[in-house]
This record gives sequence, structure tokens and C-alpha cells, in this order.
Amino acid sequence: MVLEISSLAGLPAHPLLVHAAVVLVPLAVVALLLTGWKASWRKHYSLPVALLAVAGAVFAFLAKQSGEPIEDAVKRAAENAGVRARFGEHPEEGDRAFLFALVFALATVAFWAVDRYRERWGLPAWSPMGVYAIGAVIGVAAFATMTLAGHSGAELVWKDVGSFAAGK
Repeated sequence: MVLEISSLAGLPAHPLLVHAAVVLVPLAVVALLLTGWKASWRKHYSLPVALLAVAGAVFAFLAKQSGEPIEDAVKRAAENAGVRARFGEHPEEGDRAFLFALVFALATVAFWAVDRYRERWGLPAWSPMGVYAIGAVIGVAAFATMTLAGHSGAELVWKDVGSFAAGK
């Protein structure tokens, strides 16, 4: 583990950080899809969209890193209760969500750079739309993986982990 975050201002860090990632990444995807297809909109909005996507990736990383201390704490509490905690696919889904958020952030930065410096770099006129299309596909995947990770985490909180102490 590169960074371990267990609490922020006395509150568990993971739920706070997860909510930031779950909002920022899909918001950046929708913003890219809405603003990236029209040249005049790209000129004004591609940098803010890229910054939004980078912020989403940072929060996805922090959420991933803060999930491991919670996983360890729940496992210890379950052992003390004489049962085994089950996390299903949530840890792996969180890893995938981070990976796609990171790749999406890189794609949005590339989109901004290609749109801004296309002529200076001697790229063809279609190159911004090509990078937009690639970024849109990656963005849809980032949106989907973030949704799946968020849903499985919510299920753990409201169904599975919450019931381990009762032996269900």
C-alpha cells in the first residue's frame, strides 16, 4: 500500500472519498460527451473537463487506498464475532474503477492537448475528434466501473457487512 488513510476529521475516510470519486468521474464523463464534439465548446471547456477528470482520478485513488484499512477493521470485527466477513467483488471493482478513472483522466488531458496544440504539432484536422472518440469510449467504461464499484460498496454497507455480526 502506497498511502493509508483511515480517517478525516475523525470520520471514516473511505465513504467521504468514495462519494467524491463517484460524483466527479461520471460528471467529467458527461461533461466530455456534451462539450467535446463541437470545436467552439472544446476550446472553452476541454481544460475544465480534464481538470475535473484528474480530480476524479485522484479521489478514486484516495478512495481505493482508504478502503484497505476499513477492510482490515471489518475482518477483525468479524473474527471477534466468530464469523467471516465477505466483501464479494467490491475490492476488485474498486481497483478497476480507479484504473479506468486514471486512464480516462489521461485521455481527457490528451484531448485538451491535441485540441490546443494540434496545429503546432502538425496533427491532422481530424485528430481532436479521434481523441474525443477514444476518450468517450474510455469515459463510458470509467462511468460503468465507478457505478459498479459504488453499487457493490453500497450493498456491502447496507446488506452483507452490516449483517455479519448477526451471523447471517
